[in-house]
Amino acid sequence: MFKPFFTSALIAAFFAAAPAGAEVASPFGYPSTTLDAPATLTEPVGQFVQFGRVPFFLGNTGLSEVAERYHAARLREGAGYFERDFACFTGTEGGRPMIVWLIATASSEITEAQIEWVKDDREVPRTCGKLDARNLPVRLGLTGLGMTEKEVAEHIGKPSHEDGFGWKFWFSQRFLKNARGLEELELNWVGLKFKDGRVDRGFASFTRNP
Repeated sequence: MFKPFFTSALIAAFFAAAPAGAEVASPFGYPSTTLDAPATLTEPVGQFVQFGRVPFFLGNTGLSEVAERYHAARLREGAGYFERDFACFTGTEGGRPMIVWLIATASSEITEAQIEWVKDDREVPRTCGKLDARNLPVRLGLTGLGMTEKEVAEHIGKPSHEDGFGWKFWFSQRFLKNARGLEELELNWVGLKFKDGRVDRGFASFTRNP
């Protein structure tokens, strides 16, 4: 049975100490309203995260491959089923600093991607890889930071659910045959938080169960 993992533990201990008064950035937890989204889509809209022109497919691309390519540290938290590895990457979007989190939960492949603006009260971890202009912008599928609600709708259509607190979700499920001819259930979520009419943070999450 599929057990979604939607919470983030505090991981500041993995990073170098931040200056007094600053919070070291870490992956954000997903809102509980994510689970309210019905599966209204049969095709996923968040299969990949893209750095510039280079896509990395969730469930297929190894986290180590991307971390090594952009000189980011691969870190680990949790244990057992909830053990996960992650890496962060920083760059700019619309002249503002942003951060990308790639996460591999109980897998060597990337299962989640997060993007968000870096707020003034948060310290970017020193372990993050640096993204130059060639590797920007960063997109979750066809969506990204700073996009308007209209732009997002034009790219990926009507959301599966809106929670009334700024979050919109797109949820797909489909059955596929694997290499052994067995049926697998593939689930894909995209969640975008809008602030003042534009995407302020977002995530894409993927899982495939035999």
